Amino acid sequence: MKVKITKVRAEASVHFALTGSVLAGTIEATAPKVETRYEIESPDDPARVAAMLRNAKNGCWVRAAVANPTPFEETLTLNGRPFALD
Repeated sequence: MKVKITKVRAEASVHFALTGSVLAGTIEATAPKVETRYEIESPDDPARVAAMLRNAKNGCWVRAAVANPTPFEETLTLNGRPFALD
């Protein structure tokens, strides 16, 4: 999809929070909000720009990983041997 973009300014902010206690083993990190702001200049039809932006948004792996539950698969070793936290 060819859309002429003459200027883009982008800003992203992630809000982080921590609750619980490291010493009590109840620490929990969260990222309750991600904010993005884009300023775009283009001589193309706004509908074409919107279509391009929807494609970019829907094709972003980082956005998908943050917005949708993404399972983590981890393997731990301690001193060269398999190790489990549980």
